[in-house]
Amino acid sequence: MMDQEAVSMLQLVKEPIGIVAVCGRARQGKSFILNQDFYRDLSEDSGRITPCDYLELALKPDDDRKRDVVAKNEIRASILAVFPDRECFTLVRPLNNEHDLQRLDEIQLDKLRHEFRSGLDTLTRSVFERARPKQVGATMMTGPVLVGITHSYLNALNKGAVPTISSS
Repeated sequence: MMDQEAVSMLQLVKEPIGIVAVCGRARQGKSFILNQDFYRDLSEDSGRITPCDYLELALKPDDDRKRDVVAKNEIRASILAVFPDRECFTLVRPLNNEHDLQRLDEIQLDKLRHEFRSGLDTLTRSVFERARPKQVGATMMTGPVLVGITHSYLNALNKGAVPTISSS
């Protein structure tokens, strides 16, 4: 079902909009960027690597033929196919205090670590520079159009059907 508060907000957006997808493993921090980031040491045997190098290494298929690895390789291949233009950003912990991290959604942005805010600014700037208005057929995507398409998709899914863009 659709969140009514989000629907109300989207109904007000009459200008063209772009769609941004944030993806990643479950429970690994998408909500903060949209709640709270995971910890990786960006290094390999050859030394330090960039965030983009890390992403590309993570998307390389594994040679193991175990069932779970084959399934993960299929996911990796799907990500590579669906997202031919990829970039990876890393952010430091927004706060050092564990108690404050538990209530991160209540903390004002200016109270977060400078390094975190700087990284978040870089990420946000990149998203806005790259995002382009979405067009479906001859129709430019606006908030009300997105609400309508989402509503059609949810109706189809709730009835056990597979939604298609052309019928939505």
